[in-house]
Amino acid sequence: MKPVKTRSGRLLTAVGSLPLLTMDRMEEISRIFDADPRIATVSLVGSTINPGVVIRQSAPAGAVTVVALDLVDLLGEVDPQDPQSVEVWVQAATERGLRHNWLLSDHRDVLSAEEVFTSVVDEQELSDPSGAAAHYISRRSINATTITVNVDVTWLGPHETGAQVLTTAAISALANQPNIETITLTGLAELPPYAAHVTDNPKVILQPIDQVPEQADIVWYPNQIDQRSNISQARELGRRVVATYLDLIAYDIPRYHGSTDAWLAYRSLQRKIALSVDGITTISVDVARQLLAEVPRLSAKRVKPLPLGLDHVRAEQVPVQPDVDLSGIKKSLTIKPFIVVLGNDFQHKNRDFAIAVWERVLESGTPCDLVLVGLHVKSSSSRERETELIRKHVDLRGSVYTAEHVSSASRAWLLANASVALYPTSAEGFGFVPYEAAAMGTPATFTNFGPLAEIAQLTDIPTTWGIQAYANDIIQLLNNPEARDKRVSELQRAISAHTWDGFAQGLAEFFTHIIELPPVLTSTVADGGRDTAALSAVLSSKSWRALEKARNLKSKIKP
Repeated sequence: MKPVKTRSGRLLTAVGSLPLLTMDRMEEISRIFDADPRIATVSLVGSTINPGVVIRQSAPAGAVTVVALDLVDLLGEVDPQDPQSVEVWVQAATERGLRHNWLLSDHRDVLSAEEVFTSVVDEQELSDPSGAAAHYISRRSINATTITVNVDVTWLGPHETGAQVLTTAAISALANQPNIETITLTGLAELPPYAAHVTDNPKVILQPIDQVPEQADIVWYPNQIDQRSNISQARELGRRVVATYLDLIAYDIPRYHGSTDAWLAYRSLQRKIALSVDGITTISVDVARQLLAEVPRLSAKRVKPLPLGLDHVRAEQVPVQPDVDLSGIKKSLTIKPFIVVLGNDFQHKNRDFAIAVWERVLESGTPCDLVLVGLHVKSSSSRERETELIRKHVDLRGSVYTAEHVSSASRAWLLANASVALYPTSAEGFGFVPYEAAAMGTPATFTNFGPLAEIAQLTDIPTTWGIQAYANDIIQLLNNPEARDKRVSELQRAISAHTWDGFAQGLAEFFTHIIELPPVLTSTVADGGRDTAALSAVLSSKSWRALEKARNLKSKIKP
């Protein structure tokens, strides 16, 4: 291109795809140069939004760049035909504080043109909502009929519990939604066996752990975010960020954490995450209300309660025999009716309370055994209390049997063969067990509170955690076929009303809603949880806990 002059006399040349510089575009670029002598380059950059906007960035970009030749006395000569000469000249302009402007265009020829200039800094800032690039530029328009999703699957550990069911069942159902184009799974090198089936759907792809996935329309964190998830990378993974809050149990209970400081760090993290993501789903209305109460600056229009599906367990899935993980107790469980308690021994699961309830049932003259199934947890455990109660047990009408985590098949067998499922939890985000039991034809008892009351909508169950109230309900369910059938029927009605397809449809609709909103403003200043998550990890460490007394002592020493 021969040098051309602007109206003010600035001398310009161009580098890159010269056919893009039509007369009207060149006229606009000349006006930009004439507006400020500090402008060293103007690049024509494709963007599906904000055409005509001019922004300042760190370097030229796009398929064609116009260069100000009148700066040669300051920067030295530049040869437009020599890429290295141009690179040196551009760097010199940057070092002297001169400016590189981008003129945005949504014209098809600009959007489809091959880029000649790229900047590592500017590419990174395209995913940082605090900057102009992310605010004004979109290289791909978000089409609500073809949504791409990245899903963080970090939580899919070796054992399948309720949180894992949410992820696997939701991914499978979400892939069947017509407006979901692809689902890329990130965070794991390999899916655990119980989750491997999700990639049977051609829409679902497991991203290699050593590769950075392409930025999707939505990145979804289906499980509670803590230091296991790298939320600081969220904006690189998705143009909009959606998180699901399962509950506020760890938020409320201090013994989940290594120290008071760690608890404070975790609470702060949960609030910051809520304010830095574009949308939040909760697994019940109860959790949504709690979250909005704890984070009053959170916009309610960005929060959507989406109760989970309940149709993932069916009676026909019950095996004739359990897996080997129950081989030690299976034979004993065929002698008497048994009550099953499923859940890790967190204190809020109230397994020690369950033992006391069972003892009261035996005292009424009703013989039955008790089965406690679940892993031992390192914090907030009721194990010592359980052990003491079992040690003191002398009533010959029933025995206690325990097992740690069992397979899905053994879990189904237990629920199908138990006479009652006892679920006395006092802190819950949703609660699968009563519905899973009912799917197998087994009645359940629990306290009528929060999400359990919201979803089950029962009126004839305990209203608090009274041993006698629970014992009375269990005795009815053990001895009265009509009461048993009524309880199962009522819970099965809830199952029919809450399917995973319905959940996925609601989630896809929420994705569309969030896409139509601008990125949340607080995402521009939030650290994405990076610092707080790191702090939480440190404060939960053994060394920090070991020194807690010393720190407390130091705080009392006055100079």
